[in-house]
Amino acid sequence: GAKRLAEVLKDVRSRSGWGRSMPAGEGLGVAIAHGQERAMPTWSACVAHVAVDGGQVKVKKLWQTLDCGTVVHPDGAMAQAEGAMLWGLSIAMHEGTEIENGQVKDRNLDSYTPLRMADVPELEITFMDSAEFPTGLGEPPLIAIAPAIGNAVFAATGQRVRDLPIRLKA
Repeated sequence: GAKRLAEVLKDVRSRSGWGRSMPAGEGLGVAIAHGQERAMPTWSACVAHVAVDGGQVKVKKLWQTLDCGTVVHPDGAMAQAEGAMLWGLSIAMHEGTEIENGQVKDRNLDSYTPLRMADVPELEITFMDSAEFPTGLGEPPLIAIAPAIGNAVFAATGQRVRDLPIRLKA
């Protein structure tokens, strides 16, 4: 598995232009992950490009490379990866609630704010060619999103992200 993980990382770094100079307030962050069962995992690597302005974080682009074995249905695999990446982005940047007097504060969707269409960045997803047994794509594309964004925020600001949703301290 280490070789497959190394290959997805190598691919995503190449496609994202990893190591290039970034404008002030912008950064690239990378993260790797695997999901599913240990005997047949899905390997993933993600690079996030963020811009930070006045404490506000905007995710400009996400690149991801996945090795899920043989891709049986390319359109279905792409849809699954896109959905999982957007779910990860929503968790990283938007979803969260407070507990107030022992109760969940947000009791309706009018005050609970998941990812909105206006916040969707460009996504660039690649699947590695593989003759390995097909594995899952339910949640694995989600796993590296928040860490990649957090690492990009650190590259842009020097501030470590410790909590989700990501909120920078003034």
